[in-house]
Formats: sequence, C-alpha cells, structure tokens
Amino acid sequence: MTFSTQLKTAGQPILKQIMAHPFVQGIGAGSLPKEALTFYVGQDFNYLNAFIKVYAAAIQKCANRQEMSLFATQIDFILNSEIHPHHNFCQVAGVTYESVQHDEQTPMTYLYNEHMYNAARTGDLIDIVAAMLPCPWTYNQIGNALTAAGAATDQNVFKDWIDFYSQSPTDPASLTNRLFALLDREAAQYGPARLAQVQQRFLKSCELEWHFWDQAYRQNSWQFVD
Repeated sequence: MTFSTQLKTAGQPILKQIMAHPFVQGIGAGSLPKEALTFYVGQDFNYLNAFIKVYAAAIQKCANRQEMSLFATQIDFILNSEIHPHHNFCQVAGVTYESVQHDEQTPMTYLYNEHMYNAARTGDLIDIVAAMLPCPWTYNQIGNALTAAGAATDQNVFKDWIDFYSQSPTDPASLTNRLFALLDREAAQYGPARLAQVQQRFLKSCELEWHFWDQAYRQNSWQFVD
C-alpha cells in the first residue's frame, strides 16, 4: 500500500462526517442561512491567506524547480481563481465580497492556521504537504460527491461552487493527485515511526476541515475576548 493510499484510507471516517455535515448537505440542497455563508467566506479568506504563506514556505524546502513550480502555480491560483467560490456564496447571501474580507480570525481558523504554520516551521516538505492536502482533497471529494448525487443543476444556487471543486479522481494533473504523488516520493526517505507522525498531521487537518464547516454553520467565534 502506498503512503498516499494509507492516508486516504485513514481519513475516510472523517471524510464521511464532513460529507454528512449540514453545511455540506446544504450546498447540495441549495439552501443555507445567509449568516453561515458570510461567516464561512470571511473565515476562508483568512485561511487562504495563511495557505498562501505556507505554500511559499514549502517552496523553500523543495529539492527542484519542478516542485517549486507546483507551489508557485497554486499561490497564483488562490490569489486569482479561488475567489470564484467565495463570490458564489456572497452572491447568494446578498453581500459584497469586500465586506467580509476584514473579519477577525475565529478560534478554529486560528487553530487551523497555526497547525499549518507549525508544519512549515518545524517540519520537512512532507509535513507541510500533509498538513495542507486535506483541504483540496476533501473539497474535491465534496464536489465530486455532490455532482454524482445530481446536485449540480441549474436550479441549485451553489452550482458554480460545486462545479469549481469537481475534478476527475483519476486525472494525474489534478492538484490532489500531484500532491499525493509528491507525498509518496517524499515518504521513501522515512521510516514507519516518522511516517506515523506525518499521518497524524494529515488526520488533524482532516478533522480541522470538519470543524471549519461546523464553525461557519453555527457561527462560533470568540466568547470572552472582544
């Protein structure tokens, strides 16, 4: 079993819970509260800002320009393309994208960002990729599952969001497949104990993905700090 297959298998129970979350189910049904949508976009804007910085940190640990190019391309993608799903949510909520770009990080967003920053500060390239990969992996899985369930119809106000994150699971050029392949190459350098640590980074990010959806659905923020 490849290391990437091991990670995907270990992540299945959490992925199942993500798929069942009422926010994700609401995307499929085409119905979510305005407050949940705006909360999500404000926090995801914060999260993706951190994601860009961690991608930049990954470049410093790359062994060749081919690997550098992968992360550089993804920085450009987040800056210029991954705003489209945010626009979809904002349009449905009836707010401007600019109005949610200054929201303070909530506790869960802060925790997720610090989890990724920790991988960049203390880990190798394999640690950084393992910490970051659950985001594109779970979103790809959500998009594909909702498409397969027939949710990406013209009547669904979230069709653009679903279409954006749907990708062929067998496409070797897809981001998730390229990152899993990178993990497999890097894993050859390490023993079982070290790879177990990497797997824990991956699974923690998977769980933090669930918490990210949940915080938006419930609008969980700071309780005692103004």
